[in-house]
Amino acid sequence: MGVYVHKSILELTDLKNREKLVFAYLLSLKLKKINLSNKEIALTLNFSAIEIKKIVLSLKNKKYISLVGNTTKREIKIKKNLEMKFEKATFNGFNLDDDILKLDLNTTKKFILAEIRSLISSKNGKCTASNLHIANLLKLKERAIQTALFELENGGFLIRVLKNVNGKTERTIILNLNNTATTDEAEASTKEKEVKDKDEAEKQTNKDVLAIFESFPKRPIMSELKIEEQKSLCLPILQSKTKEELDFIKFVIDFNVKNNESWKAGFMPYMYRFLTTDKEKYFCEEIKNEFKIFKNKQTIKVNANLQLLTLRLEQDLFYFFAELEDNIWENFTNEELWEEFIKINKNTYLKFDKSVVKKEGLKRIKEYRPPKLF
Repeated sequence: MGVYVHKSILELTDLKNREKLVFAYLLSLKLKKINLSNKEIALTLNFSAIEIKKIVLSLKNKKYISLVGNTTKREIKIKKNLEMKFEKATFNGFNLDDDILKLDLNTTKKFILAEIRSLISSKNGKCTASNLHIANLLKLKERAIQTALFELENGGFLIRVLKNVNGKTERTIILNLNNTATTDEAEASTKEKEVKDKDEAEKQTNKDVLAIFESFPKRPIMSELKIEEQKSLCLPILQSKTKEELDFIKFVIDFNVKNNESWKAGFMPYMYRFLTTDKEKYFCEEIKNEFKIFKNKQTIKVNANLQLLTLRLEQDLFYFFAELEDNIWENFTNEELWEEFIKINKNTYLKFDKSVVKKEGLKRIKEYRPPKLF
């Protein structure tokens, strides 16, 4: 089935290619009178749900769409009217088929593959278009097309054949998507791990976002209905932020809770206003400078903790290694030695990050291991 991208969408200069793809899909859903969740859209376009949330919010901010209702029962309305003409013997757009959508490539490369397929279909099974011609159709720079084609050929997605025709060099591009669609078990396993890691990262982000929402003080006599309303408005905004932006928002909340008398008295804004109409007041340069000071202090604290950890590990490991004999080194791996060490000293390192302790410990075990015993 795929997604049709009309040339009028490609001509939108204020949208990135990812946004153009999502907007094209939303237009097709609107024509079919279908409303889908972010997760369902992500599944079709081979994005993550959190990526779709960010893009949908960006399209809303750029006045291309409006959102009606909450996240559980949401309707997307198209605000930008595009004149989609279809003319004979000219470029009107292309269809992104499912086999291209599912490829692990960026959107620009998918657009290029889809356009090459479109040209092949209209040119008797051949694509002899120049880089400049493809660039003009997709509203990209010629250099970007040149780089992308080189990378696509190296990845096995296409083949470029050069022939001398009447004294001129003619280039034909042949798609090679069938070969790239089949992966061996190792590649499939890697992809599965990547998807799992991405899902875990999304879950952690959602936890962080919810924690920030819940850290915002509730106004006195605030009903559950009002809290849920604020949640439905604020979570999409928070989910569109980077980790650094979320850290800053959390800092601003904590700063006002401690230092703003009106907040202490219960006269803080609703969180949606805090994130939107009132953000110039609360996210000013003065607060940004306070945040920089706070981050610097955190960095100093982390470095000091690492130095303390290093000293303690070196001391404890020295006594631990002193009791080991060569046959112990021969029969135990670094991981096994670490497990033995931490069993004895686990209470000493409770206040440190477990993963950092293990990383630093294994590093020192490797350094202490006799040269020929690996």
